[in-house]
Amino acid sequence: MSLPVEAQYWRRPGFILSTNKDLLSIPAINHAFDQSFMYWVQPVPEDILQTIVDNSFCFGLYETINDANSVEASDSDGEFPPELKKGNYRQIGFARLVTDGITLAYLTDLYVLPTYQGLGLGGWIIHCVDEVVTSLPYLRWMMLRTSSEKSQLSYEKKLGMTVLGCSDVNEGPVMMGRKGNAGRA
Repeated sequence: MSLPVEAQYWRRPGFILSTNKDLLSIPAINHAFDQSFMYWVQPVPEDILQTIVDNSFCFGLYETINDANSVEASDSDGEFPPELKKGNYRQIGFARLVTDGITLAYLTDLYVLPTYQGLGLGGWIIHCVDEVVTSLPYLRWMMLRTSSEKSQLSYEKKLGMTVLGCSDVNEGPVMMGRKGNAGRA
């Protein structure tokens, strides 16, 4: 089993979360990357960001506009939400998994625009990411990096993540890494 090929949709009144990449707004994501609340990332040329999106498993968070507030909350399904067909939506959040689709998933670039923070939407994204990743029977590792204590506590609680603190291979596997030229976190 691997990550779903068909787009997934989750609904809350006034909001939709989807893995449908066709709905993603590259300019909106890049604009968010240029904001101070996203201290770990910086904008990149749009063609580069498109390649990043194309090579990742992505989640887009959208505010629905007009009468979409009447949409009931629901679990993931394969139905394209009618309110998205009208184009009455605005991208307000994002997350992506860098993954082989089967054994490894690295969660990164998760955000909700500041205007929409405090509504439980970030936790909702995390829950939906967990729903997708939990379905992978051969998953070996799900990883992420954070420099925020609040985020660390949230990931521990919502995803069961732990800080990988082992620094001696004789005590067990170690996580190793190297910051790249654009590394901020």
